[in-house]
Amino acid sequence: MSEIHYYRRFKGYDYGQGASLFISISTAPRENCFGAVKEASVHLSPLGEEVLASIQAIPRFNPGVYLFGHVVMPNHTHFRLYLPPNLTNPLAILGRSIRRFKSYTTNLARKMLGKDHLWQQGYHDRLCLNSRFIEAVERYIVYNPLKYELFQNQARCFHIEEPLNSPRFDPSDYWKGIGNPALLEVNTPIAALRVSRSITDFRPVLKDISSFIRQGYVILSGFISPGEMAVRDMLLGFPHAKIILVLADIMPCDYKPDSRYLIPLQEGRFLVIARGNAPDEFSRQGCLQLNEEIIEIAKAGQGTCLYYQ
Repeated sequence: MSEIHYYRRFKGYDYGQGASLFISISTAPRENCFGAVKEASVHLSPLGEEVLASIQAIPRFNPGVYLFGHVVMPNHTHFRLYLPPNLTNPLAILGRSIRRFKSYTTNLARKMLGKDHLWQQGYHDRLCLNSRFIEAVERYIVYNPLKYELFQNQARCFHIEEPLNSPRFDPSDYWKGIGNPALLEVNTPIAALRVSRSITDFRPVLKDISSFIRQGYVILSGFISPGEMAVRDMLLGFPHAKIILVLADIMPCDYKPDSRYLIPLQEGRFLVIARGNAPDEFSRQGCLQLNEEIIEIAKAGQGTCLYYQ
């Protein structure tokens, strides 16, 4: 029984320079052995508690391996491990760490539940190559219970509506969307946002946008420039802020919203939309065209345009 599929997946990467890995392991056959999710929190069973303790013990029993974000879900677990530079045979250390964890918890399941098989064969590992990926993985881990609950009870938060129809759209265009389409209603005030990359002090922009939020405006943007991303992050923290994100590219059939958008989706104050089904190479011209489309959507009903430069 081989558990070294990561050799094939990252064959060209030198693990001796250090590696941050996002690990996922599922029960066999996706059996809910570890508890239940209620109100976006995992209520662990006795076996789930043992699995959590075993994950937390990985660094103690495997010197050189560091544990970061981790979560035990009803039928799977996620955690992020770090292998520092200059380890001798780091992949062997990684494989041995996972095998120890799986073997120990399987023995516990046999004693506690009479189960001879707890985990699916192998495990899924993904190499985190930059800080942005690491941040996304840590968010994913933190929000996984909420995501799980939404899948179970509010699947609409992940349902792609297509075509997404609105009087604000050009009838010749084909749009898709996930979230609350009511944010596109003609009588809903929308502010199309654009922030120039030349702006480095975002505080005046954030203060101004806050006044529009208090007036009930929905903020519509591609949130591409640093200033726009700063506004997006501020809006996500406002419990009453309403946001429409326009993707710069297509929305594939397996598209899943970023974890940071789950709470606004649940609260009905978020919508992500994308036009068409043919991918376009993102370029300056494409960015300018996206900005024009965003302005047209805002102008097609009650709305305004906010351009900071």
